[in-house]
Amino acid sequence: MNPVLTGLRKNYIHRLKSDTKMSKSVVFKKYCPHNFVEYQNRKQGGYKRNITVKIINSLEVLKVKRVLITMIVVIFAVTMIFAQKTQVIFWEAMEAKLGTTLQTITNLFNKQNPNIDVKLVFVGNGEQLDSKILAAETAHTLPTMAQVYPAWAGALVAKGVVTPVEDFPNFSKVTASIYQSVVNMGKINGKVYTLPFNQGIYILYYRPLMLAAAGINPPKTMSELARDAKLLTIKKGNKTVRYGLGFRTTYGLFTAVARQFGGAKYINSKGQFTINSPENLKALEFLVNLVKEGYAYAKYGYFDNELTTSSVAMLFGEGPDLPFDLSDISGQKDGIKMTEVPVGTSGKLAPLFRGQTITIFNTAPKAAQLAAWKYLQFLLSPAVQAYWAIKTNYSPLNKKVLNLTQWKNFVSQSPYNSSVIASGLANGISYSENLPYWPNIITTIQTAFQNAVHFSMTPQQALNWAQARATEIKNKYLNK
Repeated sequence: MNPVLTGLRKNYIHRLKSDTKMSKSVVFKKYCPHNFVEYQNRKQGGYKRNITVKIINSLEVLKVKRVLITMIVVIFAVTMIFAQKTQVIFWEAMEAKLGTTLQTITNLFNKQNPNIDVKLVFVGNGEQLDSKILAAETAHTLPTMAQVYPAWAGALVAKGVVTPVEDFPNFSKVTASIYQSVVNMGKINGKVYTLPFNQGIYILYYRPLMLAAAGINPPKTMSELARDAKLLTIKKGNKTVRYGLGFRTTYGLFTAVARQFGGAKYINSKGQFTINSPENLKALEFLVNLVKEGYAYAKYGYFDNELTTSSVAMLFGEGPDLPFDLSDISGQKDGIKMTEVPVGTSGKLAPLFRGQTITIFNTAPKAAQLAAWKYLQFLLSPAVQAYWAIKTNYSPLNKKVLNLTQWKNFVSQSPYNSSVIASGLANGISYSENLPYWPNIITTIQTAFQNAVHFSMTPQQALNWAQARATEIKNKYLNK
């Protein structure tokens, strides 16, 4: 008897028996039926050397089959893992053409990154989106990423659910080509948590034929604006048929004008409110006086009807308003153009950004967060920022856009003076503070603005009231 073969045979039989918990007879009968009779003969003393060899050969085949099956299962599992895409759920608030444009951009990203699938989920306008995000945080159902207004970003950071974008790879390289004023919007407690994508600036719209008929050019300073508003106002009897200037009574508009007078900062580095500062008071008095004198018309809503009826010659607004304003004046002989908000005491352009910023939530899987970061980098790239600005009239946030042929051609061919939406961006600031309680401060300042413009309070009374109310809001938040 060959001791080597006998040892191998016993080893295989032992392993099979151990794996299957079967007797030797059952093992042979099930797995080696052609050797079963010979096995039985061996038990009865009729041993033959070829029986051992046949048994070993049968067991070798069985072993190979098991290895192959294991390999197939492993390969299939690995293939399935790599075939799965990393999904990014993006809650956004872009309506109508804005949403269509964002979808086009996202489709391109998904095509260029086949291992990532970014899904846009429209959740309503900005305020609706913000409230739903806060509700989702409470319910532990946050998406991968979302657009939020800066103040709401502050609230989410305070809840500990936002991944700081500065912690992602290549952050410094990405932000090197973004205006520092834009990067600063996402800074909370000294750390950059978010980055904006859709940011527009406040501008002055005007009807060119109306200004030409009055023999004036678009105003460059606040004093020229007051003069031109008077020249462009038309009255018939006791009725004003055309106002020189129109503006909405919103927090953002007041802040944009206050910035030109050296104001627009409502809280200092020590956390003290400066709402009733001399600079903010000058700005409020300027606007109130234009309304009181009958040269400006103010209301909270949009100026769709006033543009359609040509009852305003100049209008404060935001860059992204252009497509809607053009729709309002469709078919009219006179068009509409843009110019920068006239400068005030500073003597230089001081834009005010308004829009949303993008957060990436740390509640998402790490792979999804990294995929979201890659998508955000794509959104802020020069080519995408140029495309977005051209299609929507939001401001291009990447400095390299201004050197792109695509942008230069657009500006040279635009009948609306579109270069304005990219003017002075390095000197811009966000319209909002990144503080959790700031949404209530916005409402307070806006109410004060409306009270002054509609003459229920003097400008000084309105700002003093807002200052006191803001202090109450902050103390309540801090449980003082």
